[in-house]
Amino acid sequence: MSEFDYREANKLAIKEYKKATSRKESPYPVGLDTVVSPEQLLAGRNLGLEQIPLALVVGTKHEGRNNAFARNFMPLLEHSSEFAEKWKVLCAAHLSEGIREPVKLYEYRNRFYVEEGNKRVSVLKYFDADSIDAYVIRIPSEQDGSAEAELYEAFLQFHECSGLRTVEFSEPSSYEKLQLLMGKQPGERWTEEERSDFLSFYYYYHKGHVGAGKKLTLRHLCDDMLAFIEASGYHYAKDLSFSQLKELIRQPVRKTMKILAVADDESKQYYEYYSPGKLDDFDLILACGDLHKVYLEFLTTMAPCPVLYVRGNHDDYLMEDPPGGCICIEDTVYEYQGLRIAGLGGSYRYRDGKNMFSEEQMEKRAKKLEKAIKKHGGVDILVTHAPARGVNDFDSLTHRGFETFNRFIEKHHPAYLVHGHIHQNYGVHIPQVSEWNGTTIINAYEHCVFYIGGATNGTDHNAG
Repeated sequence: MSEFDYREANKLAIKEYKKATSRKESPYPVGLDTVVSPEQLLAGRNLGLEQIPLALVVGTKHEGRNNAFARNFMPLLEHSSEFAEKWKVLCAAHLSEGIREPVKLYEYRNRFYVEEGNKRVSVLKYFDADSIDAYVIRIPSEQDGSAEAELYEAFLQFHECSGLRTVEFSEPSSYEKLQLLMGKQPGERWTEEERSDFLSFYYYYHKGHVGAGKKLTLRHLCDDMLAFIEASGYHYAKDLSFSQLKELIRQPVRKTMKILAVADDESKQYYEYYSPGKLDDFDLILACGDLHKVYLEFLTTMAPCPVLYVRGNHDDYLMEDPPGGCICIEDTVYEYQGLRIAGLGGSYRYRDGKNMFSEEQMEKRAKKLEKAIKKHGGVDILVTHAPARGVNDFDSLTHRGFETFNRFIEKHHPAYLVHGHIHQNYGVHIPQVSEWNGTTIINAYEHCVFYIGGATNGTDHNAG
């Protein structure tokens, strides 16, 4: 039997090898020593024994030791080789009693590289095992300001709370959003029961995608899962049977819109570290004030979607010299692809300024919106510069929120209130995503990515 399995695994290896070489890509597993420096390898920290998802094992510690395998870890060497004989012995052992001896792995940015146990990894990957026991050494990640470094830091904080490794998102803010959708506060640890329930849902969701014929990368799968949870509600979604979940995944869904919200400081990820195409998959950009005109014009030039903006308390000059190509939504309801977006910029008045308002002035502005809201049949997103009172604000006039926005939420129930003005570097913990009275509150300082839409069961979900 193990002879047959080796031949089948070898066929998979040759197929993957040819696929990679035809694309002029390396056909072998990644060598960790080509990714990090020798100094980083020496700085590794022992994490002890863990159960590691095999899907995250992508390479070997040393590049020179990986040519016995294709990049999918299937064996490349001849059936009669000594290597093949050892692989077959391991295969037989796995079929009779299971592979029990842990391997040794190095972790770098939640990807794993084998130091000892390549053939054990290969055999288990061939049999589609989910995980492997491993002694893990973590290589420190560089704090280089890159998008990958930012994502990894967000993942580490989430992993500390949840203990999960197989959840990876394409945006840092998504980790905190999942915490909130789970009913957990930022930094709050999950219980064993919560982790077990979520892993069951995650497993069914992944298998449902496979059963529905959808192939996604891990990050895109998790992005899709997050949008599904947001649309359906986690407590509803986790109680679905596998057949129900698969059927919902099969159904055509209303397009989920990917939205970039920005405010106050130019996002390095989407400006200083911008690379061609980075903004291509956004459906809408919302600018919440106090951003340079040049930056707004850069976004509308590089992105294939509209840039809607409100003014901040430092944006008086934009009233005379507005950013070219951008759409001001102050005191109006703007509808885009069925999404209804209202704009009320400016801050609480703490000195003279054209974009500073008393509570009474802001209330009058909100009342003037009523006719437009009625015409459009409601509002999905309220875009502001200042926050609502008691949600991310301070008692000082400079950064006080408006009670008008609280009343707006209570009356119109928008899915989101997206604001700026409250910087993350003020020295206190300010959540980027929170919830108030059923509305998701997003502090768009620098940038935040979120998704809206995606009805899954025929119900018309306008948002969330």
